[in-house]
Amino acid sequence: MITKEQAIAIVRNLVPDIELRGMRISDQVSANKKLTKLPADCWYISYSHVPIQYLSCSNGSSIFICLSKQDGEVKFHQAI
Repeated sequence: MITKEQAIAIVRNLVPDIELRGMRISDQVSANKKLTKLPADCWYISYSHVPIQYLSCSNGSSIFICLSKQDGEVKFHQAI
Protein backbone atom coordinates (compact mmCIF):
# COMPACT_ATOMS: atom_id res chain seq x y z
CA MET A 1 0.00 0.00 0.00
CA ILE A 2 1.38 3.39 -1.06
CA THR A 3 1.22 6.17 1.55
CA LYS A 4 0.48 9.80 0.78
CA GLU A 5 4.15 10.68 1.35
CA GLN A 6 5.30 7.95 -1.05
CA ALA A 7 2.79 9.19 -3.65
CA ILE A 8 4.18 12.72 -3.36
CA ALA A 9 7.74 11.41 -3.82
CA ILE A 10 6.71 9.48 -6.96
CA VAL A 11 4.98 12.55 -8.40
CA ARG A 12 8.05 14.72 -7.70
CA ASN A 13 10.04 12.39 -9.95
CA LEU A 14 7.48 12.85 -12.75
CA VAL A 15 7.06 16.63 -12.34
CA PRO A 16 10.13 17.98 -10.49
CA ASP A 17 8.71 21.50 -9.91
CA ILE A 18 5.22 20.32 -8.94
CA GLU A 19 5.20 22.32 -5.68
CA LEU A 20 5.40 25.50 -7.78
CA ARG A 21 2.27 24.49 -9.68
CA GLY A 22 -0.37 24.44 -6.96
CA MET A 23 -0.28 20.70 -6.27
CA ARG A 24 -3.21 19.09 -4.45
CA ILE A 25 -3.44 15.45 -3.37
CA SER A 26 -6.35 13.35 -2.12
CA ASP A 27 -7.57 9.77 -2.14
CA GLN A 28 -11.11 10.91 -3.03
CA VAL A 29 -12.54 12.86 -5.95
CA SER A 30 -15.57 15.10 -6.02
CA ALA A 31 -18.80 14.21 -7.79
CA ASN A 32 -17.77 16.32 -10.80
CA LYS A 33 -18.83 14.53 -14.03
CA LYS A 34 -15.43 15.17 -15.60
CA LEU A 35 -13.75 13.20 -12.80
CA THR A 36 -15.89 10.05 -13.07
CA LYS A 37 -13.58 8.58 -15.71
CA LEU A 38 -10.58 8.56 -13.36
CA PRO A 39 -9.52 5.11 -12.11
CA ALA A 40 -10.57 4.02 -8.61
CA ASP A 41 -8.41 3.21 -5.54
CA CYS A 42 -5.76 5.81 -6.35
CA TRP A 43 -4.04 8.86 -5.01
CA TYR A 44 -5.34 11.77 -7.08
CA ILE A 45 -2.86 14.57 -7.61
CA SER A 46 -3.78 17.70 -9.51
CA TYR A 47 -1.53 20.55 -10.54
CA SER A 48 -1.47 23.42 -12.98
CA HIS A 49 0.46 23.30 -16.25
CA VAL A 50 1.98 26.72 -15.45
CA PRO A 51 3.79 27.92 -12.30
CA ILE A 52 1.38 29.28 -9.70
CA GLN A 53 2.63 32.88 -9.99
CA TYR A 54 1.47 32.92 -13.64
CA LEU A 55 -1.94 31.33 -13.05
CA SER A 56 -5.01 33.16 -14.28
CA CYS A 57 -8.59 32.28 -15.17
CA SER A 58 -7.58 31.74 -18.79
CA ASN A 59 -4.78 29.25 -18.11
CA GLY A 60 -6.02 27.59 -14.93
CA SER A 61 -6.81 24.11 -16.24
CA SER A 62 -5.67 21.21 -14.08
CA ILE A 63 -3.59 18.18 -14.96
CA PHE A 64 -4.34 15.02 -13.02
CA ILE A 65 -2.09 12.15 -12.05
CA CYS A 66 -3.65 9.01 -10.59
CA LEU A 67 -1.29 6.68 -8.76
CA SER A 68 -2.45 3.22 -7.74
CA LYS A 69 -2.63 2.94 -3.96
CA GLN A 70 -1.52 -0.68 -4.28
CA ASP A 71 1.77 -0.36 -6.18
CA GLY A 72 2.31 3.31 -7.09
CA GLU A 73 1.79 2.70 -10.81
CA VAL A 74 0.69 5.74 -12.81
CA LYS A 75 -2.83 4.91 -14.00
CA PHE A 76 -3.64 8.29 -15.57
CA HIS A 77 -1.67 11.46 -16.31
CA GLN A 78 -3.21 14.21 -18.39
CA ALA A 79 -5.55 17.18 -18.39
CA ILE A 80 -9.25 16.57 -17.92
